[in-house]
Amino acid sequence: MDSKTLSDTSQAVKQVVDRFGIEILDDHKRFCSAFADFAPKLSKENKAFFVALSENIGSIFIRENDDVAAGNKNPEDVMQRAIRDISEYLNNEKAELVARSIAAALGWKTAMPEEKTQDNSDETVSYGSSASLIEDLFKRAQNGDNDACFNLGEHFFYGRGVKQDYAKAVKWYIMSSDRGDCSSQKKLADCYYLGQGTERNIAKAAHRYEQAAEQGDYDSQKALIKCYMIGGNGLLADTKKAEYYSKRYNIPISRGTTEDILQNAMAGIPSAQFKLGNMYLHGTGVERSPETAVTWFKKAADQNYPAAQFNLGVCYYYGIGVQRDRITAVNLYKKAADGGDMDALNNLAGCFMRGEGTHTDQSAAARYYKKAAESGLAKAQYNYGECCFNGFGVTKDAREAVKWFKEAAIQGDPDGQFSYGWCLRDGLGCLRDHILAKDMFEKASAQRHTAAQKALGYCYANGTGTPKNFASAADQFAKAAAAGDKEAAKVLVACYKYGGDYLAINEAKAHHYADQYSLDYDMI
Repeated sequence: MDSKTLSDTSQAVKQVVDRFGIEILDDHKRFCSAFADFAPKLSKENKAFFVALSENIGSIFIRENDDVAAGNKNPEDVMQRAIRDISEYLNNEKAELVARSIAAALGWKTAMPEEKTQDNSDETVSYGSSASLIEDLFKRAQNGDNDACFNLGEHFFYGRGVKQDYAKAVKWYIMSSDRGDCSSQKKLADCYYLGQGTERNIAKAAHRYEQAAEQGDYDSQKALIKCYMIGGNGLLADTKKAEYYSKRYNIPISRGTTEDILQNAMAGIPSAQFKLGNMYLHGTGVERSPETAVTWFKKAADQNYPAAQFNLGVCYYYGIGVQRDRITAVNLYKKAADGGDMDALNNLAGCFMRGEGTHTDQSAAARYYKKAAESGLAKAQYNYGECCFNGFGVTKDAREAVKWFKEAAIQGDPDGQFSYGWCLRDGLGCLRDHILAKDMFEKASAQRHTAAQKALGYCYANGTGTPKNFASAADQFAKAAAAGDKEAAKVLVACYKYGGDYLAINEAKAHHYADQYSLDYDMI
């Protein structure tokens, strides 16, 4: 970082704060206007401050200023947190310039940044592309450009040039939607409908769909009709409104609505009773009510509908909408399994394996797992593989275990992918293949499999099946640590404490994670 630029910007910030008070740091429009007057020569930095303060990092400095001044908080830690908050909008050097300028203006004593030379053309180029694009979009968005707002939302929604963040995407979609942008209204409605980046709210979804529908968006018109036919969180079903919009947009109402299902369920049709039970169980189209779900599952189960018997068994097993009763759960699993439900057979096997609701019988468990596995059920394929690998109810056979782990992995089962990868890595029951093992860990990690995330982290740290990359390793260890894996948390701290290929030593981050996971930093 150029020390003169830091000095000039710090002085300009200080003049603004001295003139208008520290609260101006939390009002980016007033700040940017004042900053432009006090630092007319720093046009690029003025742009950087505009972007940074629009994310309200100024509030961090306002909130922590008294504690830092009193010596209760480390100013470097606070500043690093601010840098992280704005690094998605600015390149690292600009983000640090912004945070250090504010800290210096407030009189905080922080470590001096490393001096950067001005003739490093490669570094200058690397800062220019993605970060400058986001900065430009941000400034245009703040000046009322709807396309820029929508595009910022898209960048955060899909993780283009920034870390994927649905909540930030929603923020930008809202801003553009309120200004009348049809594409943003539709995308925002989808977020409300699916609960991406915000709480699921069908009423808010319907409102935004209607805005886009009135501008002629066909998909939004269909979605609006569906919202009123089915209802959901925050919105009661209203067939009259659905019919009104159907006529208005000349779009026929689809069948299979809540009203149809309810009528068929009341008429005693088990498939409809099962569907209605699922709707009440998950709150789809109706207000969620596990107790009502159980009522409808019982009606269908009494007619020997296997899927309902299985779901009712799950409710009794976990105590969902009914008092927990694992003996009844086992009996229902048996009935459903006899009717051909393989999920029920898999769960029944688990009960025999653990002795829940019935006596322990590992041989019977393995037999049931194998039958369900042979039918193609991925969960059962993994479970039978575990029986073969560990000798639960069958003779130990690592080769047979690998066969079933692989079958489950092919179907995308994360447990199967992890276990298959583990066998490939260590050459258990198969030839060692580090590259394929890493690929399996990666697939399972993408499905938030904690053990696979940790295993993938070790692949990157040790260069197993992939070149060493401690930055990628730290990313995987962080995910596993966040899921509660203590070992991953310790290795995560070690990554930042000692650094490695593609990861510089960062003691501030190492201390942060040690504190977050209650670890003894000096023992790592």
